[in-house]
Amino acid sequence: MVMNNSKMTDTKYTCEEAPCVMACPIRQDARDYVQLIARGLFKEAYRLVRERNVLPSSCGRICTHPCETKCRRNSTDAPIAIAWLKRFLSDNYSEKIYTKPGRNYPEKIAIIGAGPAGLAAANDLALMGYSCTIFESNSTPGGMLRMGVPTYRLPRNAIDKDVALIQQLGVEIKYNTTLGKDVTLDGLKKEGYAAIFISVGLFDSRNLTLEGIQYDGVLKGIDFLREVNSAGTAKIGKNILVIGGGAVAMDCARTALRLKPEKVSVACLEARKEMPTTDFEIEETLHEGIKLYNSVGPKRILGKGGMVTGLETLRVKYVFDEQKRFNPAFYEGSESIIEADTIILAIGQTSNLSFLKNQEGLQISRGGTIIADPNTFATSVPGIYAGGDIVLGRGTLTECLAQGKKAAISIHNSLRNEKRKDEKWADKPEVQKMADSRVPLVKKEQKQDMPMLSLGERLNSFDEVELGFSHEIAVREAQRCMNCGAGAFVDENICIGCITCVRVCPFDVPEFRKGETTAYIGGDCQSCGLCIVECPAKAISFKTPLEDRGRERLKTLFAEKSIKNTKPLIVNFYCQYGSLSGNTKSNAVVEKHVKRIGILGLGKVDPSLYLNALEWGADGVLITACKEDGCHFCAEYDWIKKRSEYVGKILKELGMDSRIFQTHFISSQTDTAFLDIATQMVKDVESVISVNKS
Repeated sequence: MVMNNSKMTDTKYTCEEAPCVMACPIRQDARDYVQLIARGLFKEAYRLVRERNVLPSSCGRICTHPCETKCRRNSTDAPIAIAWLKRFLSDNYSEKIYTKPGRNYPEKIAIIGAGPAGLAAANDLALMGYSCTIFESNSTPGGMLRMGVPTYRLPRNAIDKDVALIQQLGVEIKYNTTLGKDVTLDGLKKEGYAAIFISVGLFDSRNLTLEGIQYDGVLKGIDFLREVNSAGTAKIGKNILVIGGGAVAMDCARTALRLKPEKVSVACLEARKEMPTTDFEIEETLHEGIKLYNSVGPKRILGKGGMVTGLETLRVKYVFDEQKRFNPAFYEGSESIIEADTIILAIGQTSNLSFLKNQEGLQISRGGTIIADPNTFATSVPGIYAGGDIVLGRGTLTECLAQGKKAAISIHNSLRNEKRKDEKWADKPEVQKMADSRVPLVKKEQKQDMPMLSLGERLNSFDEVELGFSHEIAVREAQRCMNCGAGAFVDENICIGCITCVRVCPFDVPEFRKGETTAYIGGDCQSCGLCIVECPAKAISFKTPLEDRGRERLKTLFAEKSIKNTKPLIVNFYCQYGSLSGNTKSNAVVEKHVKRIGILGLGKVDPSLYLNALEWGADGVLITACKEDGCHFCAEYDWIKKRSEYVGKILKELGMDSRIFQTHFISSQTDTAFLDIATQMVKDVESVISVNKS
């Protein structure tokens, strides 16, 4: 979040951070890029995303979005679709935002693995000025993103687009190069690599010690996905059973379904609410016709003639014991059989560290992961670092990105003997849960659904199921954001304690704490801006420059040379909550004479700005606000009407024609109703100019 620090000087109140930002492993500026989308500033929003996230196209599709779990919209209706909005930007506004740095350090960095952690480390090290080479065992980049995630969730061109931007920084990727076979750690050191970052994925499936595991028809989940993702098919039977309740299990089941068996089922230890994957993935699995057996555990695999015939199961008492440890218990005598001729084991992933067999001194955990310092990612061998799945034991996409980014800083600090820090990871207070009394005051707004491929179409191919947001859907969804932690604040050095803010706030946020003589505005502020305009001492302002309240855009408008030739010139201040896409209907008259300045809520606009527009050269000012029943902030209608009447009164006292200042409350800022109003006002103002000339 970009804070206006000059305004925050000498105030004792702490700037709280939005929960969505704090929940993200890479501390993505989720709130701010969503706010930019809400304003139609799509390129700016993409740049903000890409500054932090090196794989936005991939992340916008398969991120587990912990940001949405913490979104404070959960208390009113449903969380903002933060990940899908990131995908919208990546699909439509992806661009090169970095060039190769002017500074070039002499040290070379070797990175083992072109998965998320390795790509993130390479990107950030390249931006710092290092020459980076990634050694990748596969023929394409992405690691488990490409080898494990099905194409119906993550098209390969999405991965390629993200990686291409990293390569444009000068990062080299050497494909079909396996550590321990084609290169060694000692060999890389001898070649002059000053640091090595190991970021290989977990490409092996965990096995089960189970009777019948040797039967033909028992497959490992990761092997199955890799084969389908590489070859487009795999050998399976007609009745498929997947064992496991996580994301990989859902991927295996939905992938198997597209290979046209007669039946696909999933059996897992967990109850529905305990399953270690997102509700969305489970719901999509069920929607596609896959049967789910919850709270059952495998007892033995059944077979005949060396071939699988089914799985004998037991009902689960519990999965986690009283100490919250994974320790399943079963009901005796609860055996039942699920028939199947193919069983896919998707119960977890494990590492293959055979490439380290000759590397003495590199410490390995009992779980088969490389032990690395959690702060520096340095291993027990000097100059060798590790991160991603090989350290986490299986992390999410964003967790792996975070480790790659942190490792890049650590490597730089070690080589340069510096103490560089990324302030995004600094400990900050988080905006607290919204007060229960305030929840009913926030307008409920329905979450936008993701357009999906029809059921018939999706099961006949591996085409992407989620089709992506249109501009209108993206803007509508982004405008649901409550801008948590970036609302108004009071400068106690200016506040006179008049309680105006308390009186005007429709959300009952400002307060006077016990013993205090100045107002305090907490994290429940909805950024409507009414208090900022009405404060007589001008002691209140927004924490973020995203809320310019129209003044900077008005200045920019009048700085344009072409504006001097526009006659008549009408400045239209409009509410962006009523403008759901960039495709406003227009005509030649409106396009030529009406210049639009959109603001997320016209309650933020000081009426002096309308007078400034006329003072600076506008021939007319048109305000188009939302109707009362469509107001996002619920209470702005009355204030906009009151302020408009106030400006109209001033103009009347100055002897000016009332037609040059008009206010209309409309349902949409983009339809023919607006066009009719704007066209008529052009005629009105032309008439006023004509009368004044005569």
